[in-house]
Amino acid sequence: MGGLVADRYVPDLLQQMKSRFIAEALDEMVQFQKEFKVFSPQRSLRMSFGLLNIAPVGEADRDGFFRYLNLLKKTGASVDGKATKLNGHDQVIASLQANLESRKPLPVHFTSHPAESPKGVVKVTSGDRVLSYSPLVFLTISMPTIAADRPKAGARKK
Repeated sequence: MGGLVADRYVPDLLQQMKSRFIAEALDEMVQFQKEFKVFSPQRSLRMSFGLLNIAPVGEADRDGFFRYLNLLKKTGASVDGKATKLNGHDQVIASLQANLESRKPLPVHFTSHPAESPKGVVKVTSGDRVLSYSPLVFLTISMPTIAADRPKAGARKK
Protein backbone atom coordinates (compact mmCIF):
# COMPACT_ATOMS: atom_id res chain seq x y z
CA MET A 1 0.00 0.00 0.00
CA GLY A 2 2.84 2.33 0.88
CA GLY A 3 2.53 5.62 -0.98
CA LEU A 4 -1.05 4.99 -2.14
CA VAL A 5 -2.65 4.87 1.32
CA ALA A 6 -1.77 7.01 4.34
CA ASP A 7 0.24 5.07 6.93
CA ARG A 8 -2.43 5.58 9.57
CA TYR A 9 -4.96 3.61 7.49
CA VAL A 10 -2.86 0.52 6.72
CA PRO A 11 -3.26 -1.20 10.13
CA ASP A 12 -6.98 -0.42 10.04
CA LEU A 13 -7.33 -1.87 6.54
CA LEU A 14 -5.54 -5.07 7.55
CA GLN A 15 -7.79 -5.32 10.61
CA GLN A 16 -10.92 -4.76 8.49
CA MET A 17 -9.84 -7.64 6.22
CA LYS A 18 -8.95 -9.94 9.13
CA SER A 19 -12.20 -9.29 10.98
CA ARG A 20 -14.30 -10.45 7.99
CA PHE A 21 -12.59 -13.85 7.91
CA ILE A 22 -12.60 -15.12 11.50
CA ALA A 23 -15.15 -16.61 13.94
CA GLU A 24 -18.80 -15.83 13.16
CA ALA A 25 -17.81 -13.43 10.39
CA LEU A 26 -16.08 -16.32 8.60
CA ASP A 27 -19.35 -18.29 8.68
CA GLU A 28 -21.09 -15.26 7.17
CA MET A 29 -18.42 -14.98 4.45
CA VAL A 30 -18.90 -18.67 3.58
CA GLN A 31 -22.62 -17.98 3.10
CA PHE A 32 -21.91 -14.84 1.04
CA GLN A 33 -19.54 -16.88 -1.13
CA LYS A 34 -22.15 -19.61 -1.64
CA GLU A 35 -24.91 -17.15 -2.47
CA PHE A 36 -23.09 -14.34 -4.30
CA LYS A 37 -19.64 -15.66 -5.32
CA VAL A 38 -18.00 -12.60 -3.78
CA PHE A 39 -14.56 -13.96 -4.71
CA SER A 40 -14.40 -15.33 -8.24
CA PRO A 41 -12.45 -14.67 -11.44
CA GLN A 42 -15.44 -12.63 -12.66
CA ARG A 43 -14.87 -10.01 -9.94
CA SER A 44 -11.86 -7.84 -9.20
CA LEU A 45 -10.48 -7.46 -5.68
CA ARG A 46 -11.58 -3.85 -5.91
CA MET A 47 -15.16 -4.98 -6.47
CA SER A 48 -15.05 -7.71 -3.81
CA PHE A 49 -13.55 -5.53 -1.08
CA GLY A 50 -15.84 -2.68 -2.14
CA LEU A 51 -18.87 -4.94 -1.73
CA LEU A 52 -17.64 -5.82 1.76
CA ASN A 53 -17.00 -2.14 2.53
CA ILE A 54 -13.33 -2.79 3.23
CA ALA A 55 -11.50 0.44 2.44
CA PRO A 56 -10.26 3.63 4.11
CA VAL A 57 -12.86 6.29 4.85
CA GLY A 58 -11.08 9.20 3.12
CA GLU A 59 -11.76 9.46 -0.60
CA ALA A 60 -8.12 9.92 -1.64
CA ASP A 61 -6.98 6.98 0.49
CA ARG A 62 -9.95 4.88 -0.67
CA ASP A 63 -8.98 5.53 -4.30
CA GLY A 64 -5.34 4.77 -3.43
CA PHE A 65 -6.33 1.46 -1.84
CA PHE A 66 -8.34 0.45 -4.90
CA ARG A 67 -5.41 1.45 -7.17
CA TYR A 68 -3.14 -0.68 -4.96
CA LEU A 69 -5.43 -3.70 -5.40
CA ASN A 70 -5.30 -3.23 -9.17
CA LEU A 71 -1.48 -2.97 -9.05
CA LEU A 72 -1.38 -6.47 -7.57
CA LYS A 73 -2.14 -7.62 -11.15
CA LYS A 74 1.50 -6.71 -11.91
CA THR A 75 2.99 -8.74 -9.06
CA GLY A 76 3.87 -12.39 -8.80
CA ALA A 77 2.48 -14.84 -6.28
CA SER A 78 3.58 -17.80 -4.25
CA VAL A 79 1.58 -20.40 -2.35
CA ASP A 80 3.32 -22.23 0.48
CA GLY A 81 6.68 -20.98 -0.83
CA LYS A 82 6.20 -22.09 -4.44
CA ALA A 83 5.68 -19.64 -7.31
CA THR A 84 2.29 -19.85 -9.03
CA LYS A 85 1.21 -19.00 -12.55
CA LEU A 86 -1.27 -16.42 -11.27
CA ASN A 87 -0.49 -12.78 -10.63
CA GLY A 88 -0.86 -11.51 -7.06
CA HIS A 89 -4.36 -10.08 -7.60
CA ASP A 90 -5.72 -13.29 -9.12
CA GLN A 91 -3.98 -15.45 -6.51
CA VAL A 92 -5.66 -13.58 -3.65
CA ILE A 93 -9.03 -14.13 -5.33
CA ALA A 94 -8.31 -17.81 -6.07
CA SER A 95 -7.05 -18.47 -2.53
CA LEU A 96 -10.03 -16.79 -0.86
CA GLN A 97 -12.46 -18.54 -3.20
CA ALA A 98 -10.91 -21.96 -2.60
CA ASN A 99 -10.82 -21.39 1.16
CA LEU A 100 -14.41 -20.16 1.44
CA GLU A 101 -15.69 -23.00 -0.73
CA SER A 102 -13.72 -25.70 1.09
CA ARG A 103 -15.25 -28.16 3.55
CA LYS A 104 -13.31 -26.60 6.45
CA PRO A 105 -12.56 -22.95 5.70
CA LEU A 106 -9.67 -21.47 7.66
CA PRO A 107 -9.74 -18.03 9.22
CA VAL A 108 -7.66 -15.64 7.12
CA HIS A 109 -4.81 -13.53 8.44
CA PHE A 110 -3.96 -10.56 6.20
CA THR A 111 -0.57 -8.95 6.63
CA SER A 112 2.07 -7.14 4.60
CA HIS A 113 5.76 -7.38 3.90
CA PRO A 114 8.34 -5.12 2.21
CA ALA A 115 7.96 -5.41 -1.56
CA GLU A 116 11.70 -5.96 -1.89
CA SER A 117 11.64 -9.34 -0.11
CA PRO A 118 10.62 -11.20 -2.20
CA LYS A 119 10.31 -8.63 -4.95
CA GLY A 120 6.69 -7.72 -5.51
CA VAL A 121 5.17 -11.08 -4.58
CA VAL A 122 1.90 -11.84 -2.83
CA LYS A 123 2.66 -14.67 -0.40
CA VAL A 124 -0.08 -17.14 0.55
CA THR A 125 0.53 -19.81 3.18
CA SER A 126 -1.88 -22.22 4.80
CA GLY A 127 -1.68 -23.79 8.21
CA ASP A 128 -0.02 -20.82 9.94
CA ARG A 129 -0.41 -20.33 13.68
CA VAL A 130 -0.25 -16.55 13.76
CA LEU A 131 -1.68 -16.04 17.24
CA SER A 132 0.75 -17.34 19.86
CA TYR A 133 -2.07 -17.59 22.41
CA SER A 134 -4.48 -19.53 20.20
CA PRO A 135 -4.63 -23.00 18.65
CA LEU A 136 -6.32 -21.55 15.52
CA VAL A 137 -4.67 -22.29 12.20
CA PHE A 138 -4.92 -19.64 9.48
CA LEU A 139 -4.62 -19.06 5.79
CA THR A 140 -2.17 -16.15 5.61
CA ILE A 141 -2.16 -13.65 2.77
CA SER A 142 0.80 -11.27 2.87
CA MET A 143 0.79 -8.41 0.38
CA PRO A 144 3.85 -6.45 -0.76
CA THR A 145 4.18 -2.81 0.24
CA ILE A 146 6.63 -0.06 -0.58
CA ALA A 147 7.68 2.78 1.67
CA ALA A 148 5.86 6.03 0.95
CA ASP A 149 9.16 7.93 1.05
CA ARG A 150 10.92 5.67 -1.45
CA PRO A 151 12.23 7.79 -4.33
CA LYS A 152 10.53 7.40 -7.69
CA ALA A 153 12.52 5.55 -10.38
CA GLY A 154 13.38 8.75 -12.27
CA ALA A 155 14.44 10.55 -9.08
CA ARG A 156 16.83 7.93 -7.75
CA LYS A 157 20.48 8.80 -7.46
CA LYS A 158 22.80 6.86 -9.71
